[in-house]
Amino acid sequence: MPERIDQPPEQPTPGQPVPSYAAQVLTTAAAELKRTNAGLATEALLRRTINSAVAARLHHLPAAVVRKAAARAWAAIPAGVAGNSTSFQAAVLRGVARGLR
Repeated sequence: MPERIDQPPEQPTPGQPVPSYAAQVLTTAAAELKRTNAGLATEALLRRTINSAVAARLHHLPAAVVRKAAARAWAAIPAGVAGNSTSFQAAVLRGVARGLR
């Protein structure tokens, strides 16, 4: 059978970009906040949630990488957590995570 030269060779479909470690932490924290539905978000609740997400998502990485990703995640979170519902704060974290990809 003759080779077809009028069509380009089949190329694999590019996959979705892998989110950064910081984005993974924020996405995991958002899911946990949404799941707990604890009413109003506080800085202490957000701190516990982020720490839990760091432990869950990055436990297999070297400590230096974990520190850098956690610091990047914290730096990306906008100020003013107090008074937000956990559902609203989860949406904020998901939006911030999309921006970090």
